Amino acid sequence: MFGRPGNDQILTVLTVLAVNTPWEETLAEQLQVAIAGDSKTVGKEFAAFIRNGFRVNVGDFFRKTGELTINIPALPRPTYAQLQKKFSWIKGVESNASPTDAVTLSLGTVLRPGEGIINGVEYERRWISFTGRFLGYQHLRWLVDHQDEFPALMALLDQIYIDGPGLVVVSRGKDRGYPCLIQADRRWDLDWSWTSDNLGQSGRLAVSGK
Repeated sequence: MFGRPGNDQILTVLTVLAVNTPWEETLAEQLQVAIAGDSKTVGKEFAAFIRNGFRVNVGDFFRKTGELTINIPALPRPTYAQLQKKFSWIKGVESNASPTDAVTLSLGTVLRPGEGIINGVEYERRWISFTGRFLGYQHLRWLVDHQDEFPALMALLDQIYIDGPGLVVVSRGKDRGYPCLIQADRRWDLDWSWTSDNLGQSGRLAVSGK
C-alpha cells in the first residue's frame, strides 16, 4: 500500500509539473490572480485534480438552482452594428454562441455548495467548461421587455442578478464583458458585467434547458 508521500516525492512531482508546463504570460497571470484571491480553494481544487489522474472534470462546476423556468421564443442574435449603435463603447464581438431557437430559461451557478465568492478569472474558467448553452443579449432584453408577465421573475428582485455570457464583447480599452440583468428602481434592467468581476452567492447564469 502507498503511504503518505514524503516531501522529496512531493517536490519531485511539482518539479516535473513546473518543467513541463507551458508558462505563457496569460497562464502565469491567471495563477497569480487565483492564488492571491483564494489560495485555500485553489489548493483544494488542485488536490481534486490530482486525485482525478490530472484530468479536468468538465461540467462539474455548473449546477441549476431551480428558481425559475421561462419559455422564450426564437430570437435573432444582435449584429455588431446594432450593439455598437446602442452601446458606443463596444468595439468588437469576441463570441456569440447564444441560441437563436426557442428556449426554456433556467438559472444556475458555478459556485460549489457553501462557497461564498470567486474572482473573475476563476468564474470564467468555470463557466467556459459548461457544455450546455448560455443565453445572451437578445434573451435578457426580451426578459426586460416582458418582465411583468412573469411574477416568479419579479419575485427574485433584490435577491439575485443574472449573467448571460452567451455573448462576450470587447470594449475600446480591451475589457471583455457580457450582458446581465440587474435591479433598477424595483424593475429588471439590462446592464453589462466584466469578465474581471467576482461571482458571489447572488449571481446566476442564464442557460437553455429545464
